[in-house]
Amino acid sequence: MHEDIFDFDGNYGERYEVLARRVIPGYRTLFPMFTALIEPELPRRGRVLVVGAGTGIEIVHLKRARPDLRVHGVDPSEHMLQLAERRVAEAGVGDGVTLQLGYAADVPIDPPFDAATMVNVLHFVPDDGGKAALLADVAQRLRPRGVFVFFDLHGGDTPEEHDRYLSAWRRYWKIRDMSPDEMRDFNDRIREGIHFSPASRSIEMALAAGFAEPERFYRSLLYGGWTFRRRGGGG
Repeated sequence: MHEDIFDFDGNYGERYEVLARRVIPGYRTLFPMFTALIEPELPRRGRVLVVGAGTGIEIVHLKRARPDLRVHGVDPSEHMLQLAERRVAEAGVGDGVTLQLGYAADVPIDPPFDAATMVNVLHFVPDDGGKAALLADVAQRLRPRGVFVFFDLHGGDTPEEHDRYLSAWRRYWKIRDMSPDEMRDFNDRIREGIHFSPASRSIEMALAAGFAEPERFYRSLLYGGWTFRRRGGGG
């Protein structure tokens, strides 16, 4: 059902980034923040997998910080990949960038990547085995000790916490000048198309998928960001 509600090949995808800047606290600073965090750990000409390449904003920030990086973006939306391709070209950072239509599972396992990012993706996937499978797909494509940046919209760890932060998030939309009609439409999309799972559940699934050493670098309302390491390789 969420594929229709969040139609990334349609009108929703066209205005996705404008909406994200409005409703995600800290969205403007998120990408330079985690780029600054992981950049020193990436080897020269390191390979980075961007799961859910979207509009290409992650790719541009990574390439501007480190032009030597080889970045591979994957996304199931043809329209979003077109936006990413255009953005990368306009930024003049296309050297070493490849884009693929599909899912993380469609990306070749070899050679492994030095890092991976997954921003605002997991909450679209039901917790019926799908979330765990996606995390495992990402882990399988990283080298041992490779770094994983994970940012997502989460449910609260208790019903009370969830209700408190969800209510605050709705008030944030109003403060950010959403009209009543826009708020009603977005709330319907959230209710029908977002598959909340508590942050603790996401970490649990990531650890089971092959990641280790979760370190939180961001929290705002129901949004959270972590870095992990791909398990293995000693040390």
